[in-house]
Amino acid sequence: MKTLLALPLALLTFTGCAGGVDMGAGTDDANIDGKADSAASAARFETFTGTDGQQYFHLLAGNGEKVLSSEGYVSKQGATKGIDSVRFNGTMETSYQLLQAADGEWYFNLLAGNWEVIATSELYASKSNAERGLATVQGLVKAVNEAAAPPVARFQVFKGLDGSYYFHLRAENGAIVLQSQGYTRRSSALSGTSSVRSNGPTAARYEVRDAANGQAYFVLKAGNGQVIGVSETYASRSNAERAVGDVSALLSGTAIIDAQ
Repeated sequence: MKTLLALPLALLTFTGCAGGVDMGAGTDDANIDGKADSAASAARFETFTGTDGQQYFHLLAGNGEKVLSSEGYVSKQGATKGIDSVRFNGTMETSYQLLQAADGEWYFNLLAGNWEVIATSELYASKSNAERGLATVQGLVKAVNEAAAPPVARFQVFKGLDGSYYFHLRAENGAIVLQSQGYTRRSSALSGTSSVRSNGPTAARYEVRDAANGQAYFVLKAGNGQVIGVSETYASRSNAERAVGDVSALLSGTAIIDAQ
């Protein structure tokens, strides 16, 4: 995949279709509000063949407005995998990179877990507009996912603001039920998800601990005693103990999607 991070502004208008893809320079508040309203409508992905023979996709809001455009792929299968990557990464705010173009306008990239660019937004007249556009696109991706398939439990790996890699486990309802420590490499975080899979079904691997003000949380340990996951904080120790049972059951009997 080609990265767009180092490309000059002129190349941000893709060569995928005749005359390039209009990035919507100067998007104003009215247009952003229109996209927000369309988030509840039938947003959709479309793939197409560019004049250069490569395969592209874009994300359209319910009103038909294009809000994300992809790079070029050599095959339709590659473009389809790109869409899958948008579906997976596009729901996480940490996957977006907000940038300023050379002429002072703003746009954002959606990044995969390896920090390659998956798709790029249109151009916005101001940073605040781009931030609102980013939030709208994130909502659109969530809406597309919810319309396309029933909710599924999944692991997600991401890079934190401290530069370390983390993973968390989301239940079918989207709640984050377990989060990891920081890792220096993404591959180590992925290995951590495998350890959670193997140790999580065993009740003896969990330890409920007291937090402040009578609250409680639990940790999941590997066979060597190392903590591999930490829960959220619960209002009482009994609530944390019930949550242990829920997470253990989740890891025992549910098909969980691997982190990408």
